[in-house]
Amino acid sequence: MSSKSARKCPCTIRCKERRESAVNVVLKKGACTSVELKAALLKEGLGESAIRKNLEFLGSKQCEKINFVGYVSLRGEKALQFRRKGRLFFKKSIQRGELRIKIMSLLAPLQRRVLEKFTKHHKDIYYFSLYELRKLLPYPGAFVNYALDRLSKLGLVKLIKIRNIKFYAEPKNAAQLRSQEKKVVLEDKIEFVVVQRVHELIMNLYPSGLIRKLGGAIRPSTEEVLRLTGGMAFDIFYQLNEQVANKQFFAIDVYTRIPVNGYVVNSFIKKIEWANAKSRTPNTYSLKDKTLGLIVFRNATPNAINIANKNGIRFLRLSDIKTTYDDVQEEAVSLLKSSAI
Repeated sequence: MSSKSARKCPCTIRCKERRESAVNVVLKKGACTSVELKAALLKEGLGESAIRKNLEFLGSKQCEKINFVGYVSLRGEKALQFRRKGRLFFKKSIQRGELRIKIMSLLAPLQRRVLEKFTKHHKDIYYFSLYELRKLLPYPGAFVNYALDRLSKLGLVKLIKIRNIKFYAEPKNAAQLRSQEKKVVLEDKIEFVVVQRVHELIMNLYPSGLIRKLGGAIRPSTEEVLRLTGGMAFDIFYQLNEQVANKQFFAIDVYTRIPVNGYVVNSFIKKIEWANAKSRTPNTYSLKDKTLGLIVFRNATPNAINIANKNGIRFLRLSDIKTTYDDVQEEAVSLLKSSAI
């Protein structure tokens, strides 16, 4: 063992374990993963058995100067594992900002994209419902759910349930979200009312029998439809019995709260292009070139409109479907009152 590994622990407690090597590496780095710690201990001349015992010691939380990033479960505190990096150990005296930077560097790409929604989408948008995030991101819903679970356990976002609806916000905005509970629930209901109106409009405009299984088309969650969409979330999704303009499916998203920008339109396009959909047979197929796309919006940027037009996505204002925001708001208020009785 080298002289480096013989350094004493900078602690007044004389631990029975005395894992000076691992403790000093973490104290020097401030924060390091299991993989980084193993590499450092190998350089100090420790063998596999000694390295394993060092990691077990830090993982047991016996050292008063070292902690690990974890979360509280029903079975007690558990360490979080970062993909291909293992656990993250840190000195307890580390600055919060320094630890956050380290955690951010270890996030998976989708986790970073989810987190960016809360800071970069729009200056007035500080929270999202679970469904909004699933709809905004061109990934299967299960992937988005997992990313949110990880971010929540890391304390980077906070889950707030309002009337059994899951909402997420940065911890610093959690109190504001709770204080606006009535407004939040109303805006969520308004968008759902518009979704229902669009669905009714489609049913009235399209010939009877053209759309397969109208029931369950709104925010589909059944295994059968999720198989068709590759797990992607759409406000409305239809499978057509006969092709229309060489298209076999019809996907619709509605936005009344969140302003539609270029990212939203591109994400909608990617949901269609990237969907790894499955048929009743073991075969898989892409929705690309087989799907009609429609976005209904309240507010949108000129760039969003241009992108939609260039990519053949129908882009309709509320007024285009003979609907006003005040009108749907009144209906939403009425529905919420009746449900509360």
